[in-house]
Amino acid sequence: MNKTIFRSVLIACCIVMMFSLAVTLFFLNSYFIDIEFENLRAQAEFTAQAVDKVGLDYFESFSSDIYRITWIEADGDVIFDSDADEAAMENHLDRDEIREALAYGHGQDRRLSDTLSRETLYSAVRISDGSVVRLSVTQASVLRITLGVIPYMLAVLVLALVLCTFVSRRISRRIIDPLNRLDLDRPLENETYEELSPLLVRIDNQNRQIEKQIDTIRMRQKEFNAITDNMREGMIILNKADLVVSMNTSAMKLFGGSPSVIGKNILVLDRSVELMNALSEVEEKGRSEYNFERNGFVNRLIANRIRDDNDKVLGTCILIVDETEKVLAEGMRKEFSANVSHELKTPLHSILASSELLINNLVKEGDKMTFIERIHSEAEHLLTLIEDIIRLSQLDETKEFPREEVAFREIVDSVVDALGKSAADRSVTMTSDVEDVRILGVRRLVYEIAFNLADNAIRYNREGGHVDIGVHETGDGIVLAVRDDGIGIPKEHQARIFERFYRVDTSHSRSTGGTGLGLSIVKHAAMVMNAAVALDSSEGGGSTFSVTFPLSSRC
Repeated sequence: MNKTIFRSVLIACCIVMMFSLAVTLFFLNSYFIDIEFENLRAQAEFTAQAVDKVGLDYFESFSSDIYRITWIEADGDVIFDSDADEAAMENHLDRDEIREALAYGHGQDRRLSDTLSRETLYSAVRISDGSVVRLSVTQASVLRITLGVIPYMLAVLVLALVLCTFVSRRISRRIIDPLNRLDLDRPLENETYEELSPLLVRIDNQNRQIEKQIDTIRMRQKEFNAITDNMREGMIILNKADLVVSMNTSAMKLFGGSPSVIGKNILVLDRSVELMNALSEVEEKGRSEYNFERNGFVNRLIANRIRDDNDKVLGTCILIVDETEKVLAEGMRKEFSANVSHELKTPLHSILASSELLINNLVKEGDKMTFIERIHSEAEHLLTLIEDIIRLSQLDETKEFPREEVAFREIVDSVVDALGKSAADRSVTMTSDVEDVRILGVRRLVYEIAFNLADNAIRYNREGGHVDIGVHETGDGIVLAVRDDGIGIPKEHQARIFERFYRVDTSHSRSTGGTGLGLSIVKHAAMVMNAAVALDSSEGGGSTFSVTFPLSSRC
């Protein structure tokens, strides 16, 4: 802009200067011609007076290198001419200055020569006898004068150009400096040209609008970051060149990335063949998904093209969903189905085999009761198994259970009575130490927790062992604990004992008649009432199962 203003001012100065020189030259030429005409007229009048008095004798003594004198009769014939032979000269009656002098007593004219390089000024005066005396002087024409002063004009032009350059630079700097000092962040606080006020007001309004838009964008960005950073799923947004535009916390943890990856290619995070194939498939089909395992977790990557309203590709959105639980649940479901089938087949096969022997009279009369008792025992085991399976299904499917006041002392007493015979059959002594604590919960589920824990403590105890049931309120909550001094649980099995049909010792479980679902029922029932289950056990050193109910459930 500074160069533009400088050139504009310089050109304007040069044009003005050239125009001024031309106008000055024109007016000076007119001024000097007028002066020359005045002088020439004065000389002509003086000469006419002398000729009128002396006559032709005056010309004998006339000598001049400047002026040319001509005496013309009233009919236009030349009487005398100081520079030419009057006899050879043509009639001068058609000359303008002669006609004016004959008519008005004085006339003047100027005429250019054929070369246009010189011009002649004429002044004619009529004398008393009617003849005309004319004086003329020849001088350089305007063109010739102009050509003569060109060297001086060039010198003046050079000096003027230097001056114009200096002035133009100063002017442009004075114009630009206030503009360069403008504070566009606070346009209304500037002291500058009044003509810029509308522009500054408009800039101020635009700044306010931009600030509002930036604030809105920042707020939306914060909301977007807050939403994505709290997602369990990983999310990565790429532009159409596969550069990372956004990446939430879950994705960074999964791929081991950091905020520095923003703006870099996605392959910086993961160069796996599966990801490269997925990006190629997204480019071709607009969508791709596949499963991959990382850090012991099974994840599903779903990639989709992002398009605008005009179907123009803007980038790619990658969503990584943790499907570990789903895969494990699917595996557990398959395992559960296989286990259910196996667990149901075992007593059914025993019942079928025993009944076939009885039907075909292949059993001695004295042994029939043994087979009948076996059929009854297996049927009871099958019924218990079915009931446990149904109970687990109810716990899985039912979201809400009716709550009521539950007294732990009543629950524990009922469990001790129900399992008294079973404990006596295995020579196990049962004791209880229960505080009078009540909670708002599901009575049936609390009973099943206490019953299954105590039943397991009896089943997996040694002969002559002890089982103690205690309920106490602590700072952490209300704790229901079942302790035994039985066979205990090895460390490597403790993480899986709450799985359905999982058994530490299959042969021992068969002999005790357990279904393998008791601890699963305990876990699910505790989850329904927001309770936590814990285990403290060692092989051969007994086990302690504790269920902690939150203090908020206390009545």
